[in-house]
Amino acid sequence: MTDKDKDIAAGDKAPRPDVTQRKARRRWPHRVWHGCAWALSGLTLITVALAVVVLALRDQPLVAPRWLHDRLEARLDSSMPGLSVQFGEVSVILGDSWKPRLRLRDLQVQRVGSPARVSLSDIEGTIALEPLLQGKVQPHSIYLTGAQLRLRRNAEGGFDLALGDNGAARSEGAVRQTTSGADIAALADAVEQLLDLPDLAALDRIEANALTLFYEDARSGRAWTIDGGRVALERQGEELRLRGDFALLGGGDSVATLAVNYDSRIGNRAANLGLNFADMPAADIATQGAALAWLGVLDAPISGALRVSVDSEGQLGPLNATLQIGAGALRPTDDIRPIRFRSARSYFTYDPNTMALRFDELSVDSAFVTARAEGEVRLTGTRDGLPQEMVGQMRMTHMVANPGRIYPKPLEFEDVRADLRLQLAPFRLSLGQLRLAEAGGALLLSGEVNARPEGWDLTLDGAAEAMPSEALLALWPEDLGQKTRTWVSENVHRGELSNLQLGVRSLPGHKPDVYLGFEFREAEVTFIKDVPPLKDLAGHATLYQNRFAVLANAGHVDAPQGGRVSVAGTSFVVLATNEKPAPARVSLQTDSTITAALALLNTPPFRFMEKAGQRVDMADGRASVTGTIDLKLMKDPPPETIQVAARATLRDLRSTVLVPGRTLAASEMTVTASNEHLLIEGPGRIGAVPFDGRFETGLGKAATGESRVTGWVELSERFMDEFRIGLPAGSVSGKGQAEVEIVLAKGKAPAFSMTSDLSGVGLRLTALDWSLPRAARGRISVSGAMASPPRIDRIEVDAPGLKASGAVELTAAGQLQRALFSRVQVGQWLDAPVELTGRGAGAAPAVAVTGGTVDLRRAKIDGGGSGSGGGPIRLALDRLQISDSLALTAFRGDFTTSGGMSGNFTGMLNGAAPVRGQMIGGGRASTIRLSSDNAGAVIAAGGLLKQGRGGKLDLVLVPTGAAGTYDGTLAVRGLWITDAPAMADLLSAISVVGLLEQMSGNGIQFSEVDARFRLTPTQVVLAESSAVGVSIGISMDGTYDLGASRLDMQGVISPIYLLNGIGSVLTRKGEGLIGFNFNLTGPSSAPQVSVNPLSIFTPGMFRELFRRPPPKLSQ
Repeated sequence: MTDKDKDIAAGDKAPRPDVTQRKARRRWPHRVWHGCAWALSGLTLITVALAVVVLALRDQPLVAPRWLHDRLEARLDSSMPGLSVQFGEVSVILGDSWKPRLRLRDLQVQRVGSPARVSLSDIEGTIALEPLLQGKVQPHSIYLTGAQLRLRRNAEGGFDLALGDNGAARSEGAVRQTTSGADIAALADAVEQLLDLPDLAALDRIEANALTLFYEDARSGRAWTIDGGRVALERQGEELRLRGDFALLGGGDSVATLAVNYDSRIGNRAANLGLNFADMPAADIATQGAALAWLGVLDAPISGALRVSVDSEGQLGPLNATLQIGAGALRPTDDIRPIRFRSARSYFTYDPNTMALRFDELSVDSAFVTARAEGEVRLTGTRDGLPQEMVGQMRMTHMVANPGRIYPKPLEFEDVRADLRLQLAPFRLSLGQLRLAEAGGALLLSGEVNARPEGWDLTLDGAAEAMPSEALLALWPEDLGQKTRTWVSENVHRGELSNLQLGVRSLPGHKPDVYLGFEFREAEVTFIKDVPPLKDLAGHATLYQNRFAVLANAGHVDAPQGGRVSVAGTSFVVLATNEKPAPARVSLQTDSTITAALALLNTPPFRFMEKAGQRVDMADGRASVTGTIDLKLMKDPPPETIQVAARATLRDLRSTVLVPGRTLAASEMTVTASNEHLLIEGPGRIGAVPFDGRFETGLGKAATGESRVTGWVELSERFMDEFRIGLPAGSVSGKGQAEVEIVLAKGKAPAFSMTSDLSGVGLRLTALDWSLPRAARGRISVSGAMASPPRIDRIEVDAPGLKASGAVELTAAGQLQRALFSRVQVGQWLDAPVELTGRGAGAAPAVAVTGGTVDLRRAKIDGGGSGSGGGPIRLALDRLQISDSLALTAFRGDFTTSGGMSGNFTGMLNGAAPVRGQMIGGGRASTIRLSSDNAGAVIAAGGLLKQGRGGKLDLVLVPTGAAGTYDGTLAVRGLWITDAPAMADLLSAISVVGLLEQMSGNGIQFSEVDARFRLTPTQVVLAESSAVGVSIGISMDGTYDLGASRLDMQGVISPIYLLNGIGSVLTRKGEGLIGFNFNLTGPSSAPQVSVNPLSIFTPGMFRELFRRPPPKLSQ
C-alpha cells in the first residue's frame, strides 16, 4: 500500500490533502463504477446467446456457468488495478418490460494488501437498449443491496463519507468520499462528475436498498446507526432528484425515521434540500446545526421537516423548519428535575448570514404553561460550530399558565412580550423583561433561571404600575399561604393596586423565598366576620418569608353606632402564611367617637360591652385606639381564639352613665381592653368635683358580673354641694381627697364606698361645738348603694373630738329620710346613739337621742341661735351629767331649736329624785328650769341633806357661756328637814334643845328657802341663801367643792325666827335681830361646825363686822 493510500484511510488524522490528492481519491470510486460497467458489457455476448433461452425463462433468473463467472471476475480484476474483485452468483433476469437485468451477488471489492473492503449483498442493473444497439454496453439503472456507508463529521464540521463495512470504516485504505464543512454544492458536483462518465451516460437511476449508514459526530462525541435505508438517485434530462429514507438506531430502544430529498439541475449548483424525520430525540437533532442547538435542553421526541436551499454560487440560503415535539421535558442536565410538557410545536426560519432565528410560531402545551409565541432571536457565542446563547424578543399572542396546578383555574394572558437571553451550556435563561398584560394593568417580570448540578436556581423580579386586586389574587398561587390566600379572597372585596413589586428566589434544596409588595387604594376588607368592613383603605402591603403584612395609611369603618372610625395607621399581619390555620395580628390605630369605638367592641364575636353589662353610648367624646387583635385565619373562628389587647385615649369625655345621676367629664382618659379585662382611667370631674379614677371590669371567662370604679374625689364644700349633703354653710373648708370605690353589678344597684383621712379638710359643727383644723387628720368612711332611693349603709367618722358610726336612708329625690348612728361621741360630753329623721327639702331633720350620756360640764352646746330653721329634738338619755355630783338619769325631753333650743324634759336627779324641767331658748344658749313637788327628796338626792321631805322646788339655771357653768336661783317652799347632822351640830352648839328635839321628831319646817349661786363643773358658789321657818332662820354663803364634797360655808342662825325675824329688815333674809354666826367646813358627810357665841350680843346691823364678805359669783 502506498503512502497516499495510507493518508486516505487515515481520515481526520491525516494532514489535509491538496487538490491533486483530492482528485486522485475521487478516481477510486470511478474505477469501481468503471469496473462494474466492464462486467456488464462482458455479459453482452452471453446475453445475446442466451436470448432464446431467456425468452423461454422470462422473470426467472438465468445463472451464468462457472467458466463465464471466472472470466468475468478476471476481467473485472484487470480493469481495476490495485483492487481485488470477487462476487458470487451471476444471473440474468428478463422482466415484463423485456429489459434484461444483470445481477451479481455477494460482491466484494477489496484493496490489495488492506483489510478495507466494500461489500454488497446484491448489485443489479439494467442495460440501456439504444447504446446496446450501437454496440455500447451502458447501464440504464443500478440497484444496490446491503451497502454500508460511514459518515463522519469532524470537529470543524467537515464530513467524510466512506464506502465500507463498519469494522473498517476508520481503517487505513478505506474507500471513501470526503466533503468539507457543509459544502452541499461540492457534494452535488461529485455526483454530477460521476454521471458524466461515458460508461454511465445512459444511467438514469441508482437505487440502494438495505443501506446501512454509520454516522459518527466528532463534535458531540456521539454515534448513530442508520439501518434499513433506501436511497434513490434519478436523472430526468437535466433534473437530478435524490430521495431516501432511513431508520435511526440511537443509544436507546427508540427508533426514529429520516426521509431525505434533494432537487437540482445538472450544471447548476442551485438546489433544494429537505429532511423529514419522525420521533427523533431532541438531543440528536440539537447537535446537527446552529439553528437546532436550542433543542438540546429538551428531552423529547421530535418530528418535523427541514428545508434549505443552495444558490447558484453554492451558498446556503435560509433554513425553514417545522417541528412537532412530543411529550417530554425541559431537562438541560440528566440530574436536574425535569419540567415536563405534553407537546410543543415550532415554525422558524434560520438565516445563516445573520445567525437569526425568526419564530413564526413557538408553542408549548403543558401542565405548567400553554402558550403560543412568535419573535426573533440571534445566535451568539459560537463554539465548535454551535451557538452558546440566544438573545432576542418574543411575543406570546396567547398564554395559559398553571405551573404545578397551583391555580384552581389557569391564568390566561394575551400579548405577553419578553426580552430574553438563553445560555445553553450551562443552561441559563435570563429575562430582561417579560410583560404580562392583565385587565387594568400589566406586570413586568425580569430574572433568570439557572440549571445547577444540585437543581434549579430561580431569580424573578416583577413590577406593575397598577393592577386590580382581583388580578393580583388571580396571580397568587393557592398553595402559597393557602389559608392566607383564602382569607384574602373571601375578605378583600375590592381595591386598586399600584407600584407592585415582586421578588422570587428559589435555591436548589430550599423552599422558594417570595417577596410581594404593593400599594393599594379604595380597598374594602372584612378583617373579622360580623365586624363592619374596612372601607376606602389606602396603604401598602408586603409578603415575605411566610409573612403577609398590610398597613393602612387611610380608611374607615362604619360603626353600628356613633359614626365612622378612622383606621389610618392600622396594620394587618399574617405571621406565618405556611401554617394552617395561619396566625394573624391586627395592629389597631383608630380615631372615632367613643360611642363608635365601643360599638365596634360590642360587635360579634367580641360583645365586650354586652358582657360587661354596659351600653355602647355610655360616654360621649373622641377615642384614639391602639392595640392588637390576634386571631386564626379560619372560617368562623371560635371567639376564644381571638385575643384583643387595646389601649385608647379618650378626649373631651362626658358620661351620665358611669356615675349614675351625675355627669362625669374628663379632658383625657385612657382605656385598656383585653379579652379578660376592660379598664378606663384618668382624671376628670363629677359635676364640679375633681376626681382621678378608673373603671374596670372583667370580660369573657374573667367576667364576674361586676364592674368597679375606683379612685379619689375631691372632698370640699363643692363636693357637699354637688352631692347635696345638707351641712350648714361653712361646715367644710379647704379641700382634700377621698378614696372612692363604686361596684357596678348587673341587675343590682351600684354599691359605693368612700374613705378619707380628711387631710387638708377643715370641718366645723357649730351645734356640737366641734371643729377639725385643716392640718389635722382623721378618718371618714361612707358606703352604700346608688339605688332608687339611694342608700348609705354605713358611715363612720373618727376624728379628734368626734366619733360616729351609723347608716343613712335617703328618699328617691336624694333627701334625708332617716339616719341612724349607733354611737356618736363628741369630745367628752356626748356619747349616745343618735337618729336623724328627714322632714323634707329645706327643713332641718328631727333628732332623736335614744340613750347614752351627755356631760354638761364639758359641753358648749349651741342652742341654735334665734333662727327659725331648727328641727325637733327628742332626748332619751341614760344620763345627763350636770356637775360632778349632780346628774339626771332617765332623762326624757322633747325640744326644738327654732329660736333657740327649748322644750320640756323629765328625769331623776342622781337617780333618786324625779324632776321635771324646761329649756327655754334664747341667745346662743338655753335656760334650764327644774321643778319638783318633793323638794326634800331633790335636796337629799343632791347630797345637801340626808333627809328632807315635802316642799316645792323651783331651780333656774342660766348658762354663763363657760362650759358646764350656770348661774342659778333656787326657791323652795314648805320644806321639812330631819336628820341633818350639820344642822344638829349647829343647834347643839347654840344649846337650842327644843329645836334638836323637834328635828329628831317630825323635823323642822322651812317655809321658804331661797338661794342664788353659780354652778360650775367643780363647785357651787353660794352667793347668798336663806331658809326661814317659824322656829329658825338661817342665812348662808360660801362654796361647795363638788369633786371633794367639802364645805366652806358661813352664816347666821337665828332661833325663834317668828319673833326674832323682825330685825331681818336691818340684816339679810333668814337672819333675826339676835343670831349666832357659824362656819361649816370639811367634808359634807361630817362637817365641822363652829359658832361664835359672842355674836349673839351683836346687833344684826353690825354682824358683818364679824364675818367675811360673801363670795362673788365671778370667783
